[in-house]
Amino acid sequence: MMKGQDLQYVLDWIAVQELVAEYGQAIDFGKDTGDWSRWVNVFTPQVTADYTRLFGGEPITIAREEMGKLGSDALAPYSRVQHATANTVRTHFKSATEAQVMAYADVGHFFSLNGVPQEWTLVIRYTHDLEKTAEGWRIRKVMLDPIHHRGNLLGAEFVKGKRLV
Repeated sequence: MMKGQDLQYVLDWIAVQELVAEYGQAIDFGKDTGDWSRWVNVFTPQVTADYTRLFGGEPITIAREEMGKLGSDALAPYSRVQHATANTVRTHFKSATEAQVMAYADVGHFFSLNGVPQEWTLVIRYTHDLEKTAEGWRIRKVMLDPIHHRGNLLGAEFVKGKRLV
C-alpha cells in the first residue's frame, strides 16, 4: 500500500490528476477536431463505459479504439462541448497499480436553434477505476453520474436521441 510521504505516491497522484483532466479535455478536442485519438489514449485496451444513468441501457465493455466513435456519436447534435473538470475530489490508491478517482465536471453542450446560440449544461460526478499500465495510468472503467442540469432542455432531449429537422 502506498504511503503519503513517498515520492512514487506523489508522482502517481500527479499522473492521476493529469489523466482525469485529460479525459474531459480530450473529449472537447475530439469534438472540435474530429480526432478522438487523445481520448482513446486515456483508456486501457478494454474499457467498461457506464453511462447508463444518463443514456439508460447497460454498461458496455469495448476496445478503447471504439470509444472515439461512441464519443463522436453521443456529441453529434452539439456544435461544441466544454468540460470544466474540477480537481478530483477523491483519489483512493487500492494498490501500486490500481486506483479509484471521483471528480466533478460542468459540461457545457452548445447548439443553435433557429440561429440563436443555446446551451445545456450537465453537472456530472465521474468515477474512474484506473490501472497503472506500461503506458502509465489509464482508465479501466468510467461511470458518469449526472447530478444536475440547467439551460435549454432540448439539449437533454438530444441525449435521448431526438434531433432537429
